[in-house]
Amino acid sequence: MDRVKSFLDIRICLLVFGFCLLSCKDQTKLFTELSVNETHIDFKNTVIESDSFNINTYLYAHNGGGVALADFDNDGLPDIYFTSNQESNRLFFNKGDLQFDDRTEEAGVSGPSGNGIWCTGVTVVDINQDGWLDIYINYLWDGNMFTGKNQLFLNNGNGTFVESASDFGLDLKGYSQQSTFFDYDYDGDLDMYQLNHSIHDLDVYVNVKKRAVRDSLAGDRLFENQEGMFVDVSDKAGIFGGATGYGLSVAIGDLDNNGCPDIYVSNDFHDNDYLYYNQCNGTFKEAVKESTSRTSTFSMGSDIADLNNDGLLDIMTLDMKPGMEVIRKKSVGADSYDIYQFKKSFGYYDQFPHNMLHLNRGNLFKNHSQFSEISQMAGIDATDWSWSVLLADYDNDGAKDIFITNGILRRPNDLNYINYIYNTASTEQKSSLELAQMMPDGKVTNYAYKNEGNLTFENVSKEWGLDLFGCSMGSAYGDLDNDGDLDLVVNNLNQVCSIYKNNAERIMGNNFLKIKLTGNTKNRNGIGTKVILEVSGRTMVQEMNPVRGWLSSSNDDLLFGLGKEKIIDKVKIIWFDGNAQELKEVPVNQILAIDYKNSTSLKGRKGSSFKLFERIQDSVIDFVHVEDYFDDFANEYLIPHKLSTEGPKIVIGYINNDSLEDFFVTGAKGQAGALFKQVRGEKSNYFEKVVIQNIEDDSDKEDVDAIFLDVDADGDQDLYVVSGGAYTKDSLRYLDRLYLNEGSGAFKKYLGELPKSNGSVVEKGDFNKDGLVDLFVGTRSEFGSYGVSPDSYILWNNGNSVDSAHIFKIEVLEKLGMVSDANWNSKEDDLIVVGEWMPITLIGFKEDTAFIKKKLFNSVGLWNTVHREDLNGDGRIDILAGNLGINSSWNASKDKPLSLIVKDWDQNGSIDPIVAYYNDDKEWIYNSLDELKKQIPLIRKRYMDYETFAKDGLDKVFSKKDLKSAQIKKAQTLMSTVYLNKDGVYEPKPLPNEVQMAPIYTFLTEDINSDGIIDILAAGNFTGFTPSIGKQDVSYGNLLLGNKQGSWKYIEPLKSGFSLQGMSRDFKRINLGNMKLIIIGNNDGPIEMFYMNSVSN
Repeated sequence: MDRVKSFLDIRICLLVFGFCLLSCKDQTKLFTELSVNETHIDFKNTVIESDSFNINTYLYAHNGGGVALADFDNDGLPDIYFTSNQESNRLFFNKGDLQFDDRTEEAGVSGPSGNGIWCTGVTVVDINQDGWLDIYINYLWDGNMFTGKNQLFLNNGNGTFVESASDFGLDLKGYSQQSTFFDYDYDGDLDMYQLNHSIHDLDVYVNVKKRAVRDSLAGDRLFENQEGMFVDVSDKAGIFGGATGYGLSVAIGDLDNNGCPDIYVSNDFHDNDYLYYNQCNGTFKEAVKESTSRTSTFSMGSDIADLNNDGLLDIMTLDMKPGMEVIRKKSVGADSYDIYQFKKSFGYYDQFPHNMLHLNRGNLFKNHSQFSEISQMAGIDATDWSWSVLLADYDNDGAKDIFITNGILRRPNDLNYINYIYNTASTEQKSSLELAQMMPDGKVTNYAYKNEGNLTFENVSKEWGLDLFGCSMGSAYGDLDNDGDLDLVVNNLNQVCSIYKNNAERIMGNNFLKIKLTGNTKNRNGIGTKVILEVSGRTMVQEMNPVRGWLSSSNDDLLFGLGKEKIIDKVKIIWFDGNAQELKEVPVNQILAIDYKNSTSLKGRKGSSFKLFERIQDSVIDFVHVEDYFDDFANEYLIPHKLSTEGPKIVIGYINNDSLEDFFVTGAKGQAGALFKQVRGEKSNYFEKVVIQNIEDDSDKEDVDAIFLDVDADGDQDLYVVSGGAYTKDSLRYLDRLYLNEGSGAFKKYLGELPKSNGSVVEKGDFNKDGLVDLFVGTRSEFGSYGVSPDSYILWNNGNSVDSAHIFKIEVLEKLGMVSDANWNSKEDDLIVVGEWMPITLIGFKEDTAFIKKKLFNSVGLWNTVHREDLNGDGRIDILAGNLGINSSWNASKDKPLSLIVKDWDQNGSIDPIVAYYNDDKEWIYNSLDELKKQIPLIRKRYMDYETFAKDGLDKVFSKKDLKSAQIKKAQTLMSTVYLNKDGVYEPKPLPNEVQMAPIYTFLTEDINSDGIIDILAAGNFTGFTPSIGKQDVSYGNLLLGNKQGSWKYIEPLKSGFSLQGMSRDFKRINLGNMKLIIIGNNDGPIEMFYMNSVSN
């Protein structure tokens, strides 16, 4: 009996264990997808296509529907409402324990269905402020194919609703996409922005000015709430309403921190996104160009939230860039350079086809914010055909994460399909539906990204259980089971919706605070209210705006993840009308009810206004660098970027030996460099331009660098200027120049032999220790031979008379590399040289001969600049090197390098450079098939279609035989880096990610905050890349304060006062009288100057 009992006990234990294994199989993941049997939610948005209705007759036929989470019955649990494009919408009431009841019919909220009906977005709002949330639905109407109009379901408070749109003036007709309610005019009640979209028509591909011509169906509209009726005030408020706009999502947030809600509109296709800044007077100013460096080409879903906990709201928009290389290679990608320029000539802005993450840097220059677009550095730029993005803290660790829905029924941008349609006569006999069904399948997985806290994100889609394969569109978040974490609901296309339970409360053990707002009688839910938490030195911000992502509304409770924090130092609530209240020492893990009636008028407290730098607003320098336009790509089609946009450089010297610092700034082609002499004034010193006719006569040259030196040892400073540009080989415009100071401020031109190449840098030093100043002149590239390592030069000063034509003996440093910068240090007794596709190279000297002393291991990069300084105070000279950065579509590491294949493929005497990079674990050619076909004959013969090319990696596209005669350069790093000198061994230490946002072209080292430790200034930006790579210009300058531990703290431009715009090419420290100034040379821009404020310790 005991044996039988023991056996039964074991069987029971095994059964229980097995049951646990089955029922808990997904419990280790952050999210668990609940079944229909568990939730009783069986909603499915099914789209039925026909010959008269499909993606060819209506371009947005595969865009899916939305979802709203809101407590419609006031029982404390969020309910769920789904929109269906063609069938009935559905409402599910939350019964608790993640179980729901379908109340659609009883509630009367199904909406119309059938022929002519197409439903899009859903918005939740208490429209009549009776304490019960109402539902506003968007429909399409054009009087022909579509016959719906927007509906408003008014909540009766008893589980039923009544359609009442006309009672409020909201029974709108048009291509309606999404509505959002907010108090734009600061009068206390809720107004409404109606987002509409255009359709493909030849009339929409016009000059950008046409966006101001209002289109009754496609144009966006702004409605003011006038005593309960919504009145169109679009024109008066400054809202565009033209047919050029393809509005797909709208997001609201106070982006410039002026207390008034701003609007971001994501536009598909050619028109810009719109960024409307609220002027707090009932009008808006559109300023996307002034605020951002670029936007998505096919902007889709969007969200606004503070992703880096700096108190500023950031913006994320989605596009269609595939993450999988095979799909990317056979899909329509970036515009060609010609098309890109053509669009810009029509007034459109810089647009690139990938997700965008616009990091808010604050109001740096004007009355609006500046943003740095960092999606590629963040690792979230390529998520394929993406719809909804929701920025929220899903694991409750205190940092907001990212959830993205994906997939399209069929891909209309497939290049093989497009080629077939345009080049196959048989397509004329096929019906519209048949043609649509020929498009390849577009189902993909959804994405989830965990915030790593350093402006990067980790793809955790699978680990978190959110990698559903299919077509997912609208999504919303809310705490469906009131357990203190955010659950997710997703509206899928042609498959049952997804309900995800968040297990963070159980498996993470992190703390939270949920805030429930109760506003006043005009805004009961507190829309537009900002909540700020201060926790252990961190600042967390959320704004209550429920419309987010794609066609959807999330729950209006604000949930903050807090990690292991147990007490919140301060909770500050800034209400929609400016009233405020504060709570201190707030316990965690609670629902905190905040009532407007306890608020008071906000009294501003002035913070510290001290900044380390102060911009000199009224320019004291009459010089603007004007870059001459040159289309490098017309001559060298496959080069990745322009080579003709260098300079200006600034060089400090004493041209008249009066102990006052003067400077020279280099000019572009057609613009002479300028010499500025410092003059003592009655009240203060100033700079006066000195016209040197010999310099003016050389304005046909492109100045790229210069240096003052006493070449003839006569006690005054002469001027050497390096020529560069993008001219044909042996052009006289490449000839460097030496201007000899005659002692009276006059300069005569040296007529002896000097280098004639596309120069990049000149550096001086007594290389052979004979008491005479020698020169190194670096060469950037050779025309038509990008990637080939050109010769550079040592100019040995032989001490001859200046009247001789032979001051210098020129030594050729054969094929040194594509040199960009050099730096001599007499203490280390070597010259350090960097360049594009070069290792960091140390050149030593033995008598009158130069030799390669050392190449730093794994240091091949795309280097722009190098600087030397004892950065950590150990007495050794360290290296600062400025690289491309990590915010581009390129990546490089020791194991997965970025490669450049250098070969004249078509045997026409010019190099056809090809870039290869790694995606996952496979090396691919970066260029598109169309690009390669234009230049490489064997590609035209080898690949007849995109599908075959898309599947082949580098080793399949080119055989070993093809590459045998090619030179292959491999870059192992793209990061701007400090190399710390450890007794001659250089230890790489990448600079903070904020510095890696853009290429670095110049450094300055100085003890800026007077603490005895060297600090770093860095800047750059470059806009000359091809559209497939995109502009690299999101930096506003970088200040890194050093510490005794040998590391650096990044200081935001908003706090330091050191904020730059444009392509910075050179920093110099200069004294103007008693003022310590930083002078900055900008490519194609003005000279900037900053005053360094003194710090008292």
